Amino acid sequence: MYDSSEVAAAADDFLESAYLGAFPKVEDAIRAGQFKSALDHYMRRGKTEGRLAEPRYLKALDAMQSIRNITVLPSASVAPIGALASGIDVFFVAPGQFCCVIGWVDDRQQSLEAVSLQLVDGSCVRSTQIARCRRPDAEAAVGAAFGHLLGFWALISAEIAMATAPGASIVLHCGDIEKAHPASPKSTSATALRETIFEYFAAASYFGSPVVESFMQMESGIGEGLLRQNKTLSADICSRAYIERHGPPNRKFSTSIVVCLYGRIEYFFLQAAFFSAAAEAKNYEFIYVCNSPELTEGLQREARIAARQYGLSITLIFLPDNAGFGAANNVAVGHARSDRVLILNPDVFPRDADWAVGHAEIVANLPAEQTMLFGAPLFYDDGSLMHGGMYFEIDSGLSVKTSGFTRRDMLRVEHYGKGAPPDFAAYKGSSRVPAVTGAFISANRGWFERLGGFSEEYVFGHYEDADLCLKSWQAGLPVWRHEVPMWHFEGKGSVRRATHEGGSMINRWHFTSTWIDVILADFNGPTPSRISP
Repeated sequence: MYDSSEVAAAADDFLESAYLGAFPKVEDAIRAGQFKSALDHYMRRGKTEGRLAEPRYLKALDAMQSIRNITVLPSASVAPIGALASGIDVFFVAPGQFCCVIGWVDDRQQSLEAVSLQLVDGSCVRSTQIARCRRPDAEAAVGAAFGHLLGFWALISAEIAMATAPGASIVLHCGDIEKAHPASPKSTSATALRETIFEYFAAASYFGSPVVESFMQMESGIGEGLLRQNKTLSADICSRAYIERHGPPNRKFSTSIVVCLYGRIEYFFLQAAFFSAAAEAKNYEFIYVCNSPELTEGLQREARIAARQYGLSITLIFLPDNAGFGAANNVAVGHARSDRVLILNPDVFPRDADWAVGHAEIVANLPAEQTMLFGAPLFYDDGSLMHGGMYFEIDSGLSVKTSGFTRRDMLRVEHYGKGAPPDFAAYKGSSRVPAVTGAFISANRGWFERLGGFSEEYVFGHYEDADLCLKSWQAGLPVWRHEVPMWHFEGKGSVRRATHEGGSMINRWHFTSTWIDVILADFNGPTPSRISP
């Protein structure tokens, strides 16, 4: 066995929630009575196996590092026997009537129904936008039986002046029991709070299936609250855009190439070189919208050089923070000087030198309904097909818990022909498809704007491309794939952080909630009824 000194030595490198997230079978072993806790497993087995050095643990630890300090149980908050044991870890306050409370409560007798912010004059703001999650530290502190979620996080809509008023309290409402905690606000920016919330959501653990359970937590109303806050925040960021133009003076172009940048600009100059090589490139303008303000100086330098070197017309749109893929692209389209927009990822490059001629001929010669919104085949760097259009599958998620079973349908987006050889006939030429990827979308600008552009509820980026395509189908025009082959170095043109994982989770929930009935009726599977002859 091991002694207390060995436990103390391990404490600095050990985080129970990260350990359970990295090694989910440990939880099963604890449940079966083989180990007392995750730390017990580590001391008896994981230490000799070097588990704290494994990539799985390091990745989970990194994802939770920014919230590690707010998930430690405050020992002074444990109530006496017979009272409501609970604790408030942190109370975040950000401008824009946006507050978040993270804590825990032992509500096994009467469930947590609401969280309120109460002032000394008796006025209060009450919220039922609450999500639950596991809190192993609280479970250990109160001796909770395996199976009850003690952790919670809640959104409260309150003026910042009210949230920081002296004497304010955070009140937990559990049936006819209330427990007040002093409100000790921690001020932060709205964007920093958004990132913290989605990191916390991504790292949260549950009993049963993490995917299904996270979906169910969004149904409490907190999902809609997060989407509203994100849309408001994105709109504010976009309202403060700064625009500068490089290259030839203002004129009308045949097409505006729109690229959204986040985290890195290494491919900027290379993309400009590849696209400018086409004979028709002079009729195309380039609009780069930047969600990373720290890239401003480097991007300005690169744009000046590229405009002079290749004679390109380049518009730069700088945003003061990350507005997300959808909102940023919508801003860029609003500054376009053409009637056709070509939305690209920063890691997409033309496979053929005459790509511009081919694109122009498609737009000019095919029926208008086939060119209002279309995509193109994208290829991996080994030549195999990455994307021949997108379709939808429905996952029947099942969460198994001691309390019973929970089933939830969840939408999944798949790519036609992924891994197929480049000359595979089924994915050449033109074809109607349910959707195309936002890595390459060519759209009539008027149609794009009539659809409302990309839906700005989606957080950071994921699913807004499929959402746009389904809006086009619903408005009466199908989506097509045409032969304008491109290389796509998937995932190389930006960075992905833990907060983006949380954003993708809520985006999948939102996409499912919005479109599940339509997809069940018309777009289910690779050969949906809406597409088939």
